[in-house]
Amino acid sequence: MRYLLAMLSLTALHIQNVSAAERPNIVMIFTDDQRYDAVGYAGNDAVHTPNLDRLAQQGLIFRNCFVNTSICAISRANLLSGQYPGRHGIDDFHKTFTPEQLRRTVPARLRDAGYQTAFFGKWGIGDSPKRTHQGAAVFDYWAGQPMQTCFFHESDCRYVRFNGFNRPLDDLCDCPADASGRLGYRNRVGKANLQAPLHVDAEIAPMHVERFLNGRDVEKPFCLMLFFKSPHGPFTDWDPTTEHLTDGKEMSRPPAATLANANREPKIIKESPGRPSGMRYLQDPKWFDRHMRDYYRLIASMDAGVGRIMQSLSERGLDQNTVVLFTSDNGHYKGEHGLAGKWLMHEPSLRVPGFLFDPRQPCAKATDRMVITTDFSATLLALAGIDIPGDMTGHSLTALYANATAPWRKDFYYDHPYGHGGRIPRTIGVRAETHTYTRYTDPNPPFEQLFDLVSDADQLNNLAGQPNHAALLKRLRKRCDELRSEYD
Repeated sequence: MRYLLAMLSLTALHIQNVSAAERPNIVMIFTDDQRYDAVGYAGNDAVHTPNLDRLAQQGLIFRNCFVNTSICAISRANLLSGQYPGRHGIDDFHKTFTPEQLRRTVPARLRDAGYQTAFFGKWGIGDSPKRTHQGAAVFDYWAGQPMQTCFFHESDCRYVRFNGFNRPLDDLCDCPADASGRLGYRNRVGKANLQAPLHVDAEIAPMHVERFLNGRDVEKPFCLMLFFKSPHGPFTDWDPTTEHLTDGKEMSRPPAATLANANREPKIIKESPGRPSGMRYLQDPKWFDRHMRDYYRLIASMDAGVGRIMQSLSERGLDQNTVVLFTSDNGHYKGEHGLAGKWLMHEPSLRVPGFLFDPRQPCAKATDRMVITTDFSATLLALAGIDIPGDMTGHSLTALYANATAPWRKDFYYDHPYGHGGRIPRTIGVRAETHTYTRYTDPNPPFEQLFDLVSDADQLNNLAGQPNHAALLKRLRKRCDELRSEYD
């Protein structure tokens, strides 16, 4: 109760300040599959992210930033709705928001409050053009694309030329087929058959932002939602200008990424879909090195797009009243536990980078408080002076921006309901400050894991079956059930 009262007090104070001052413009940067340490400002000199670094180092860096659900479509729905999948109901790649749900999303609430809203990049909810374009209803400018989207487009592609203010929509990619015969908006790979290819994150997204800024209503504040595709695969589709940025850099392997550790994993982990690629990382050092260089080149491609967009804001004098938030939809294994991809509840899959930068009051701080995806949802509303609805599950990060040691959560709930036809083990759990409790819900009885993050940061020693940890297991099992009931 004391925690809730403190949070309400801080949020109320912030909203009063927003109401008294000019409302800021907002940029929400949301990347795809970017692990927590895959940014320069985290101390990783193998990745080139000068534009993100510049923003982060003037704002508040979240050193313990996590996702509610580690998979693209559901994580995006979490951010847009401010809710867990048990509440918004999107638990696969095909479901989408109902019209009523869409009207209660974060961009819809911002629009109702007088913001001009704009979307750029991978929507990822509802695996078809028709379902994707339902999202356009709550945006004044729409530059979203369906399914996994494509990295490269011809310079005269319909999507590149389309003005996102237009209705009805006629923006689907009409590029020629790739080398494998995949046409248009589907997940084409490479630049085959393109005469003057443009990169969607480094070049096309900034072009669309420029188009929005040129046509916006200057009497209104705006919110740009930049949903970049990078660094999701295909990993070889980075912007050519990034080719040599990893030259001479060491592609380090995490301590947990060993064959011995991979072979110790339980059957449910060994049978998960990330296993074949993850084992190849461990068995073929050259393959691992190439993958990481490609992965970092994709991140550099996205960072170049961020730089161009911030430059466009600066040229118009908008950068000093534009708040920037940044995070990713899920993490990315690089061989830990013998895995690639994401989905499961280990730290490499769960943890993502994140920061908040408010140019009106730079702070140059970092916090170890546990931040989750839906906190960004709440923050978008709080920055605009909008009350955070009771059915949203996040807290405004402005409280931490004002005081990095403010009262905050001690744990959070994880929910991954998508089973991919039985291939991905469905998972719920609790991530606390010192322990992780994971419950794989498909086996009967469920399979459980308990890790001590202090003594076993790599999550190799499952304590769930050890008698001396029975009381802790019982407590976290109960806490998981409490949070599940609260958020469903």
